[in-house]
Amino acid sequence: MPKQCGITMLDDYIKAKHLGDGQYRKDVTGGRYPYLTALDDIISQSVITAENRMGVMEIPISAIAGTKTRGRQESFATNFMPILSPKTEFAMKWGILYDAAVDQGIRDAILVYEYMNRFYVQEGNKRVSVSKYNGAVSIVADVIRLMPERNGTKENNIYYEFVEFFKAAGFYGIRFSEEGQYQKLCDVLGLPMSRPWDSDTRKSVKSAFDRFSDIFDRKGGNRLEVTRGDAFLLYLKVYGLYNIQDVSNTAIESNLDQIWREFLKNPDDVSLVKDPDVLENKERKNLFNIFAAQDKGFRGDTLKIAFIYEKSAETSSWAYGHEFGRHYLDDKFGDRINTFRFENCETPELVSEAIDAAADTGADVIFTTTGMMIDASVKAQIKHPDIYILNCSVNTNYNTIRTYYGRMYEAKFLMGALAASVTDGHDIGYAELCPQYGTLANVNAFAIGAQMVNPYARIHLKWTALKGRDWKRELRDENIMTISGPELTPPKKISREFGVYMVADGDVVSNIAMPIFDWGKYYEIIINSILGGTWGNSMLTRDNKALNFWFGMKSGVIDVILSRQLGYASRKMLRILKKGIMDDGINPFDGELYSQTGLIKGEDSPALTGEEIVNMHWLNDNVIGTVPSMEAFDERAQELMRMSGFMVNKGEQADEGTSDSR
Repeated sequence: MPKQCGITMLDDYIKAKHLGDGQYRKDVTGGRYPYLTALDDIISQSVITAENRMGVMEIPISAIAGTKTRGRQESFATNFMPILSPKTEFAMKWGILYDAAVDQGIRDAILVYEYMNRFYVQEGNKRVSVSKYNGAVSIVADVIRLMPERNGTKENNIYYEFVEFFKAAGFYGIRFSEEGQYQKLCDVLGLPMSRPWDSDTRKSVKSAFDRFSDIFDRKGGNRLEVTRGDAFLLYLKVYGLYNIQDVSNTAIESNLDQIWREFLKNPDDVSLVKDPDVLENKERKNLFNIFAAQDKGFRGDTLKIAFIYEKSAETSSWAYGHEFGRHYLDDKFGDRINTFRFENCETPELVSEAIDAAADTGADVIFTTTGMMIDASVKAQIKHPDIYILNCSVNTNYNTIRTYYGRMYEAKFLMGALAASVTDGHDIGYAELCPQYGTLANVNAFAIGAQMVNPYARIHLKWTALKGRDWKRELRDENIMTISGPELTPPKKISREFGVYMVADGDVVSNIAMPIFDWGKYYEIIINSILGGTWGNSMLTRDNKALNFWFGMKSGVIDVILSRQLGYASRKMLRILKKGIMDDGINPFDGELYSQTGLIKGEDSPALTGEEIVNMHWLNDNVIGTVPSMEAFDERAQELMRMSGFMVNKGEQADEGTSDSR
């Protein structure tokens, strides 16, 4: 090695090697592979469906995960810092490149392969190493994308969503940990995901994301479970894009302080609380304050409670059910509470305005009664920290607010058994608006209940929000007379087509039974806890965990109403099954389970967990129907699916095909 290249040139190489050696020891101690990952090893057992040249562009260095081949794998630690001896030719070349980079920058594009939103270097490992050592956040690269085969896994689904997003945005860097988030980001930005953005828009959004990421990382965000994309989307939901583009770094840091608690949880860490007794136990030790470190104080002797409805109680059966629950509270608690309502809050802006108006009126508790209101509820909770805000939804992963919903699948199981017991033949119709979290559990529980009574029962699934489809006509054409329809009809609409009903002589409809949400009972449980002083310290769990209250028939929040014309044998069967569910002796998702495509679990396997039930993406083997892609549904249904986070891949269906083998 020439003398002039000796001490001075190698000073920085030695410093970089020190960083590499430290990472190497850390990985070895932790039992991890201490060298760069080779993409060839990763994809050796995978199916690559396409190799696309993306061109030369700027890529985030943080997303460079390793090398394409094994060639230079062991020259670097996993942080891309060198680990070879300073006496090697490799060290001299690294030092020369470093000096050139300091004087002139890195000019030549590296060659990388992109796979699943990570980059693997084919040419330019030392350029990456020097750039990382110099603190660069991006590097120019010639990118070749390797497309994996669709396999339906969460990671794979998210990646395919990113590919669609990239066609619009044209840049790398934004990664999410959950499905459906790229579309939500576009919705928040008011930008399409179906066509390319113009160059100024791309630069503006990328600049905002880069600025946010830098501040987020400096506050310690890069050490958390959430991705920068997760954090960026939440920030935009609460504060908007202008609060990144047009304010100081100090203002952004202040905003981050207010929502930092949302970043502390694992995105998958959602607890479904199935037992209302946790809201009544005053003796437990080390209890977690469900909303904040300190109890909220109320502003008067009377607890003021606001209800916010998407539509009016006169036009919506859903709003009517919650309004009935509000009146139940008034009768139950008398002058201890004061309730009031806001109707026709059909957009996030109207929901936010209603929450602000409720706060100005002195509300202590606010119930937002549809999943569509979740984002506005989170934003409002941050704005109004002294108010309890609860949203009616399930499987959300916010810990700023709490959500509440019912285990309707328990009632649907009973309805399926009942429908099979009164049906001539084997075919039963089932109508549902659109797939959301918990919906497929309802369908499958109904199908399993019917199957237990009649092993040959077939459930014909119809989605009522599909574009260009008439589900009622389809059932008539299929000569299906027993149908599970909506739980209720709008209050002023004269119809018997709700719950489980039968159609005779073409038009005559008779109701058999219907499952119900008893929202009054649900609200009574919550308000009793608040008035009794146990709400704020009632949850035995660890900090920063998203909590969803998910009560069932045992608590009284879910029930069934039977027709007076129903025979005694059917009533007796329902009474026995209901008692079994309430005593935890009967569970539709215990024992063997078969989907349309095969075995889900064996006879000796434990019953499905609450999380597995809510997250179902399969259909029972006696269901005739599929789960279409989101694009097949009308605009309103698509909004509900996006809000709930339930995603079906474009052009694909969950459990494609039908089962009619028996």
